[in-house]
Amino acid sequence: MKILHIVGGSPNSGAYKGAEILHNALIELGVKSKFLNDSTYIKNENHIIFLKRNFFQNILYKINVNIEKILKTIFLHSPRSTFSLCLLGDDITKFEEYKYADIIHIHWLGEGFVSLKSLSKINKPVVWTMRDMWPFTGGSHYIMDFEQYEKSFLSKLIKDYKKKIFKKNFHFVAISNWLKNKASENNVLKDHKIDRIYNNIDLEKFKQISKNQASSVLNINTKKKIILFGANNPQSKRKGWDIFLETLNLIDKSKYFILIFGNFWSQKKLDAIGIEYKSMGFVNDYKKLNLVYSISDIYVSASIQEAFGKTWAESMACKTPVVCFKNTASAEIIDHKKNGYIVDDLDAQKLKEGIDWVSENIRSENSDNYEIRKKILNFDPKNIANKYINLYSEIIRETSK
Repeated sequence: MKILHIVGGSPNSGAYKGAEILHNALIELGVKSKFLNDSTYIKNENHIIFLKRNFFQNILYKINVNIEKILKTIFLHSPRSTFSLCLLGDDITKFEEYKYADIIHIHWLGEGFVSLKSLSKINKPVVWTMRDMWPFTGGSHYIMDFEQYEKSFLSKLIKDYKKKIFKKNFHFVAISNWLKNKASENNVLKDHKIDRIYNNIDLEKFKQISKNQASSVLNINTKKKIILFGANNPQSKRKGWDIFLETLNLIDKSKYFILIFGNFWSQKKLDAIGIEYKSMGFVNDYKKLNLVYSISDIYVSASIQEAFGKTWAESMACKTPVVCFKNTASAEIIDHKKNGYIVDDLDAQKLKEGIDWVSENIRSENSDNYEIRKKILNFDPKNIANKYINLYSEIIRETSK
């Protein structure tokens, strides 16, 4: 069984990290797994291969990337980072590694990496781990970010194009029931079976650290309960920023301290609310992130659309309870009033009530409180890798008939 993972984009992205964790776990379990990425970063270990382009190929690659950037700048509003076309890019079947593989496992195509058109040339089984809504949209990674565009004629053309490309050799995997349901309801994938295999969490990297140690390293000294809120772009409407801001106006400001991580630039709005806070900025070091989770008393996952945000799961791995909205991927995992709190409606007052309840009833600093981390143990990389091995084996059996 020889697997080739296709992962576009930066090694800092969630798709890359999730795919790399799976790849490494597969190798530990004896699977011949290779990992192909188009990044300019250098990393030659554990069968991770970075695509090498000659001078002319590199020029063409940069042209492809810039054409897409120009088109997005002209026709789309921010956040443009959550939109991709992938109409231009490399031919996946021309890669030397393609010839090696029994199964092509796609995680992320990336801008300028692999073109959609080339997928139609694949004559091998394809497993596509859907890490957001992109495989069945007109280009949006989440429909909520570009609702008007997704209703347009151009979006319909691209979705029809995808439907034509995705033949019977494509096997789709959603990383949550929420995403599986969204994909099943969509016309692009209605003729495909969609499996659900949850995302993996590196449980060796994320463990509870004592609050005293975390406080000392992070230089955060407060007797208030710490509410953590974080994402790559915390201010995103899809991440529930507007509702979270409204909630901060309702909570007891003398009781809570706000800790934020990610590319944060809305300090003035928090200053206007008058609540004590600290922004950690974008945190790429997992050791520091582990400290951030551990020092916090509550993690607020206010996302409205989210396939499986790893931040809340990593938080639970550090025994920090989570408050989230119902009908999201996080609500599939959290046990209400055991390891967190599920808010029924997208409502600031109810979110405030959830925060207060967790603050008063769940003590994350109690090392005996195993319920918070217990649920996340199911997402151990080897457990998830075994689920994929079973899927690969089933696909190979079906193909050989």
